[in-house]
Amino acid sequence: MKFRKFTPVTVHKTAVSLLISSLLLWGGGFAAAEELPPPAAPAQQGQLIQTREIDVTGDGKPDIVSLFGSKADTSSPYFDKLYIAVSGQAQQQVIIPLEGGYNPYMAFCDFIGDKLPQIYVAAETGGSGGLSYYYIYSLKNDVPTAIPLPEPLRVTSTFKNNYKVKLKIEETGKSFLIDLSDRKDDYEKFGVYKDGKVVKPLIVNVDGYGALKPIDKDNDGICELMGIQRITGIANADTIGYATSIWKWKKGKWVLMKSAVVKNLPNSPR
Repeated sequence: MKFRKFTPVTVHKTAVSLLISSLLLWGGGFAAAEELPPPAAPAQQGQLIQTREIDVTGDGKPDIVSLFGSKADTSSPYFDKLYIAVSGQAQQQVIIPLEGGYNPYMAFCDFIGDKLPQIYVAAETGGSGGLSYYYIYSLKNDVPTAIPLPEPLRVTSTFKNNYKVKLKIEETGKSFLIDLSDRKDDYEKFGVYKDGKVVKPLIVNVDGYGALKPIDKDNDGICELMGIQRITGIANADTIGYATSIWKWKKGKWVLMKSAVVKNLPNSPR
């Protein structure tokens, strides 16, 4: 699988003072910084959400990596656009535009095993499915490169008598049995069952990733991705289970290391 390379947007240091003044007048974005001075950035980037000093380019010197967001409505928690800004020792700044969202945050981990941290960003879409946008970017040698994300799992369903459904993960061929007897009245009213017998089986809906977050499962300094997808039955509010997955980057692509379907999650994902 090939990486996608982007031409970086640059901001030269000769314009730093004017850009900082514009940002402060536009929305006071720098006030959120606590420990590190934020990088100069175009005024349209708006509010500073998060910043960290870390070497992401591989030159052995710390870069200042910041996450900015712009809002059409300053009273809303929704960011219309998000931007990653990376400032290093060179006379230019890399700007990476992203989609908007709610509650955006940034994390750093080596996902691809090149001994450098990549930039991970997540932002909630705000829809009823509880989905989010996710991004992973490498900045090695100052070149912004998008790391592709693993495709969501495909899950098929077979409804069984006595209020049970068999959910099969297509990628592995493994099946898992979920007991629906705690909501049998709803399934009887909807016509899926009659007196415990299957009458009109459903095709379940499998959402995209409600969570796709970094974890270092084997403590080797290289992060895997843990995915969680919600599975619904007769209505969007009828969550019958979750498809869980662990993905590891190997030879230029994500490889599925572990997967399962569970009725309840042990912990709520961030």
